[in-house]
Amino acid sequence: MKQLDSFEELLPKFKGGSSIVMHSAAAEPRWLGDQLALYGSDIGDLDVYMLSPMASVPFAPLAPEHLKIHAWVPGRGLRGVAGADSIEYYRFPLSEIPGLYASGRHRADAIFLHLSPPDQNGEMSLGVSVDYMPAVLATNPLVVAEVDPTMPHTFGDTKITEDQVDYWFVTEEGPLEVSSPLIDEGERRIAQTVADLVTDGAILQTGVGSIPDAVLQELATNAPRDLGVHTGVFTDGVVELAKSGNVTNATKPAPFRKMVTAMAWGSPALYKYLDFNDEVEFRACSFTHNSRVLRDMDHLYAINSALQIDLAGRANAEQLKGRIISAPGGLPDFAPAAREASNGLSIVALRATSRDGKSSNIVSRIPDDVPATLPPGQIDFVVTEFGAADLRLLTPSEQAKALIKVAHPDFRRDLTLSLD
Repeated sequence: MKQLDSFEELLPKFKGGSSIVMHSAAAEPRWLGDQLALYGSDIGDLDVYMLSPMASVPFAPLAPEHLKIHAWVPGRGLRGVAGADSIEYYRFPLSEIPGLYASGRHRADAIFLHLSPPDQNGEMSLGVSVDYMPAVLATNPLVVAEVDPTMPHTFGDTKITEDQVDYWFVTEEGPLEVSSPLIDEGERRIAQTVADLVTDGAILQTGVGSIPDAVLQELATNAPRDLGVHTGVFTDGVVELAKSGNVTNATKPAPFRKMVTAMAWGSPALYKYLDFNDEVEFRACSFTHNSRVLRDMDHLYAINSALQIDLAGRANAEQLKGRIISAPGGLPDFAPAAREASNGLSIVALRATSRDGKSSNIVSRIPDDVPATLPPGQIDFVVTEFGAADLRLLTPSEQAKALIKVAHPDFRRDLTLSLD
């Protein structure tokens, strides 16, 4: 592990065609990203892999002439440019990404990390994002790190030793602060309906966005007992729920009775909560999203949002009006597992209309050129401001009618006519 003062000292280690994996989401090494923006054109022909970048990507202007960006999940940082010629967009569920490196289908010549400093045992941590990083590290890439005293030290699959790091720089930028989305009155009503479906002992997976955040807030103020947390992203809402005293993880399988996540993003208060908190385990998404692990959770509740639901029960959580908004993420992993859980539920909650009210988010059919993130049969309840549609044990025509009942009244007639 050698400390460097200048990124220029690293340039001889790279050549055209090199593949670089960037640490994900709020753990993105932003100083290294800035250096890549400055010197990427000197290397040229780079492939850069990213998952949910939350801030603008400084080296994006170098694409496509000097590099190509590969996005497992576009995130906020790539949402405006995802789908352009300079970006390759993947549709893998998160559970499958680590295996692509283990099998050799994808390679990494280098990985850029954002680490906490060594503890008393000389061990650093991957901080607030583990996801597929252990799988990449197992392929023995060149490891370049920002070592940052303001990165929380976390537990689980986060340990990384000094001899695993080739070169490092000192920074103090901290994990990226991510503001919680604003929640309006309609989303509050949706959250109240969802919270009413959650029973004692539920093990919660919650997606990201204003509606899942509102659900967590609702549960924190009127929580069922003995809740568990096994999720993909740990947010301020999860902290609020945990502090309510109703998270015990008692219904989880015995070896895993802690709160578990693959990554976290949010406020400084969240990061302070996570620092050296052994009640939260960060695990690779080969574990958090693994179907075999999830099948052992009889009380799994998957609470997610989507952009559209059609009358056949398909969910679109990825594209809208020709724009790539997101990727499958964890939805195809968690929803079917919760659907099959003996005491669980797969819930998709969404606004009945676009924010301007001009289009319905309950649609007769998801367009053929838009991928279905979930096929029919993987959702128990669809919740909007107008109630909860229980899709269990219904025929296809009965499901369609149940969905029309929770659509906005202005669009119900056209949806009903589309059934003919």
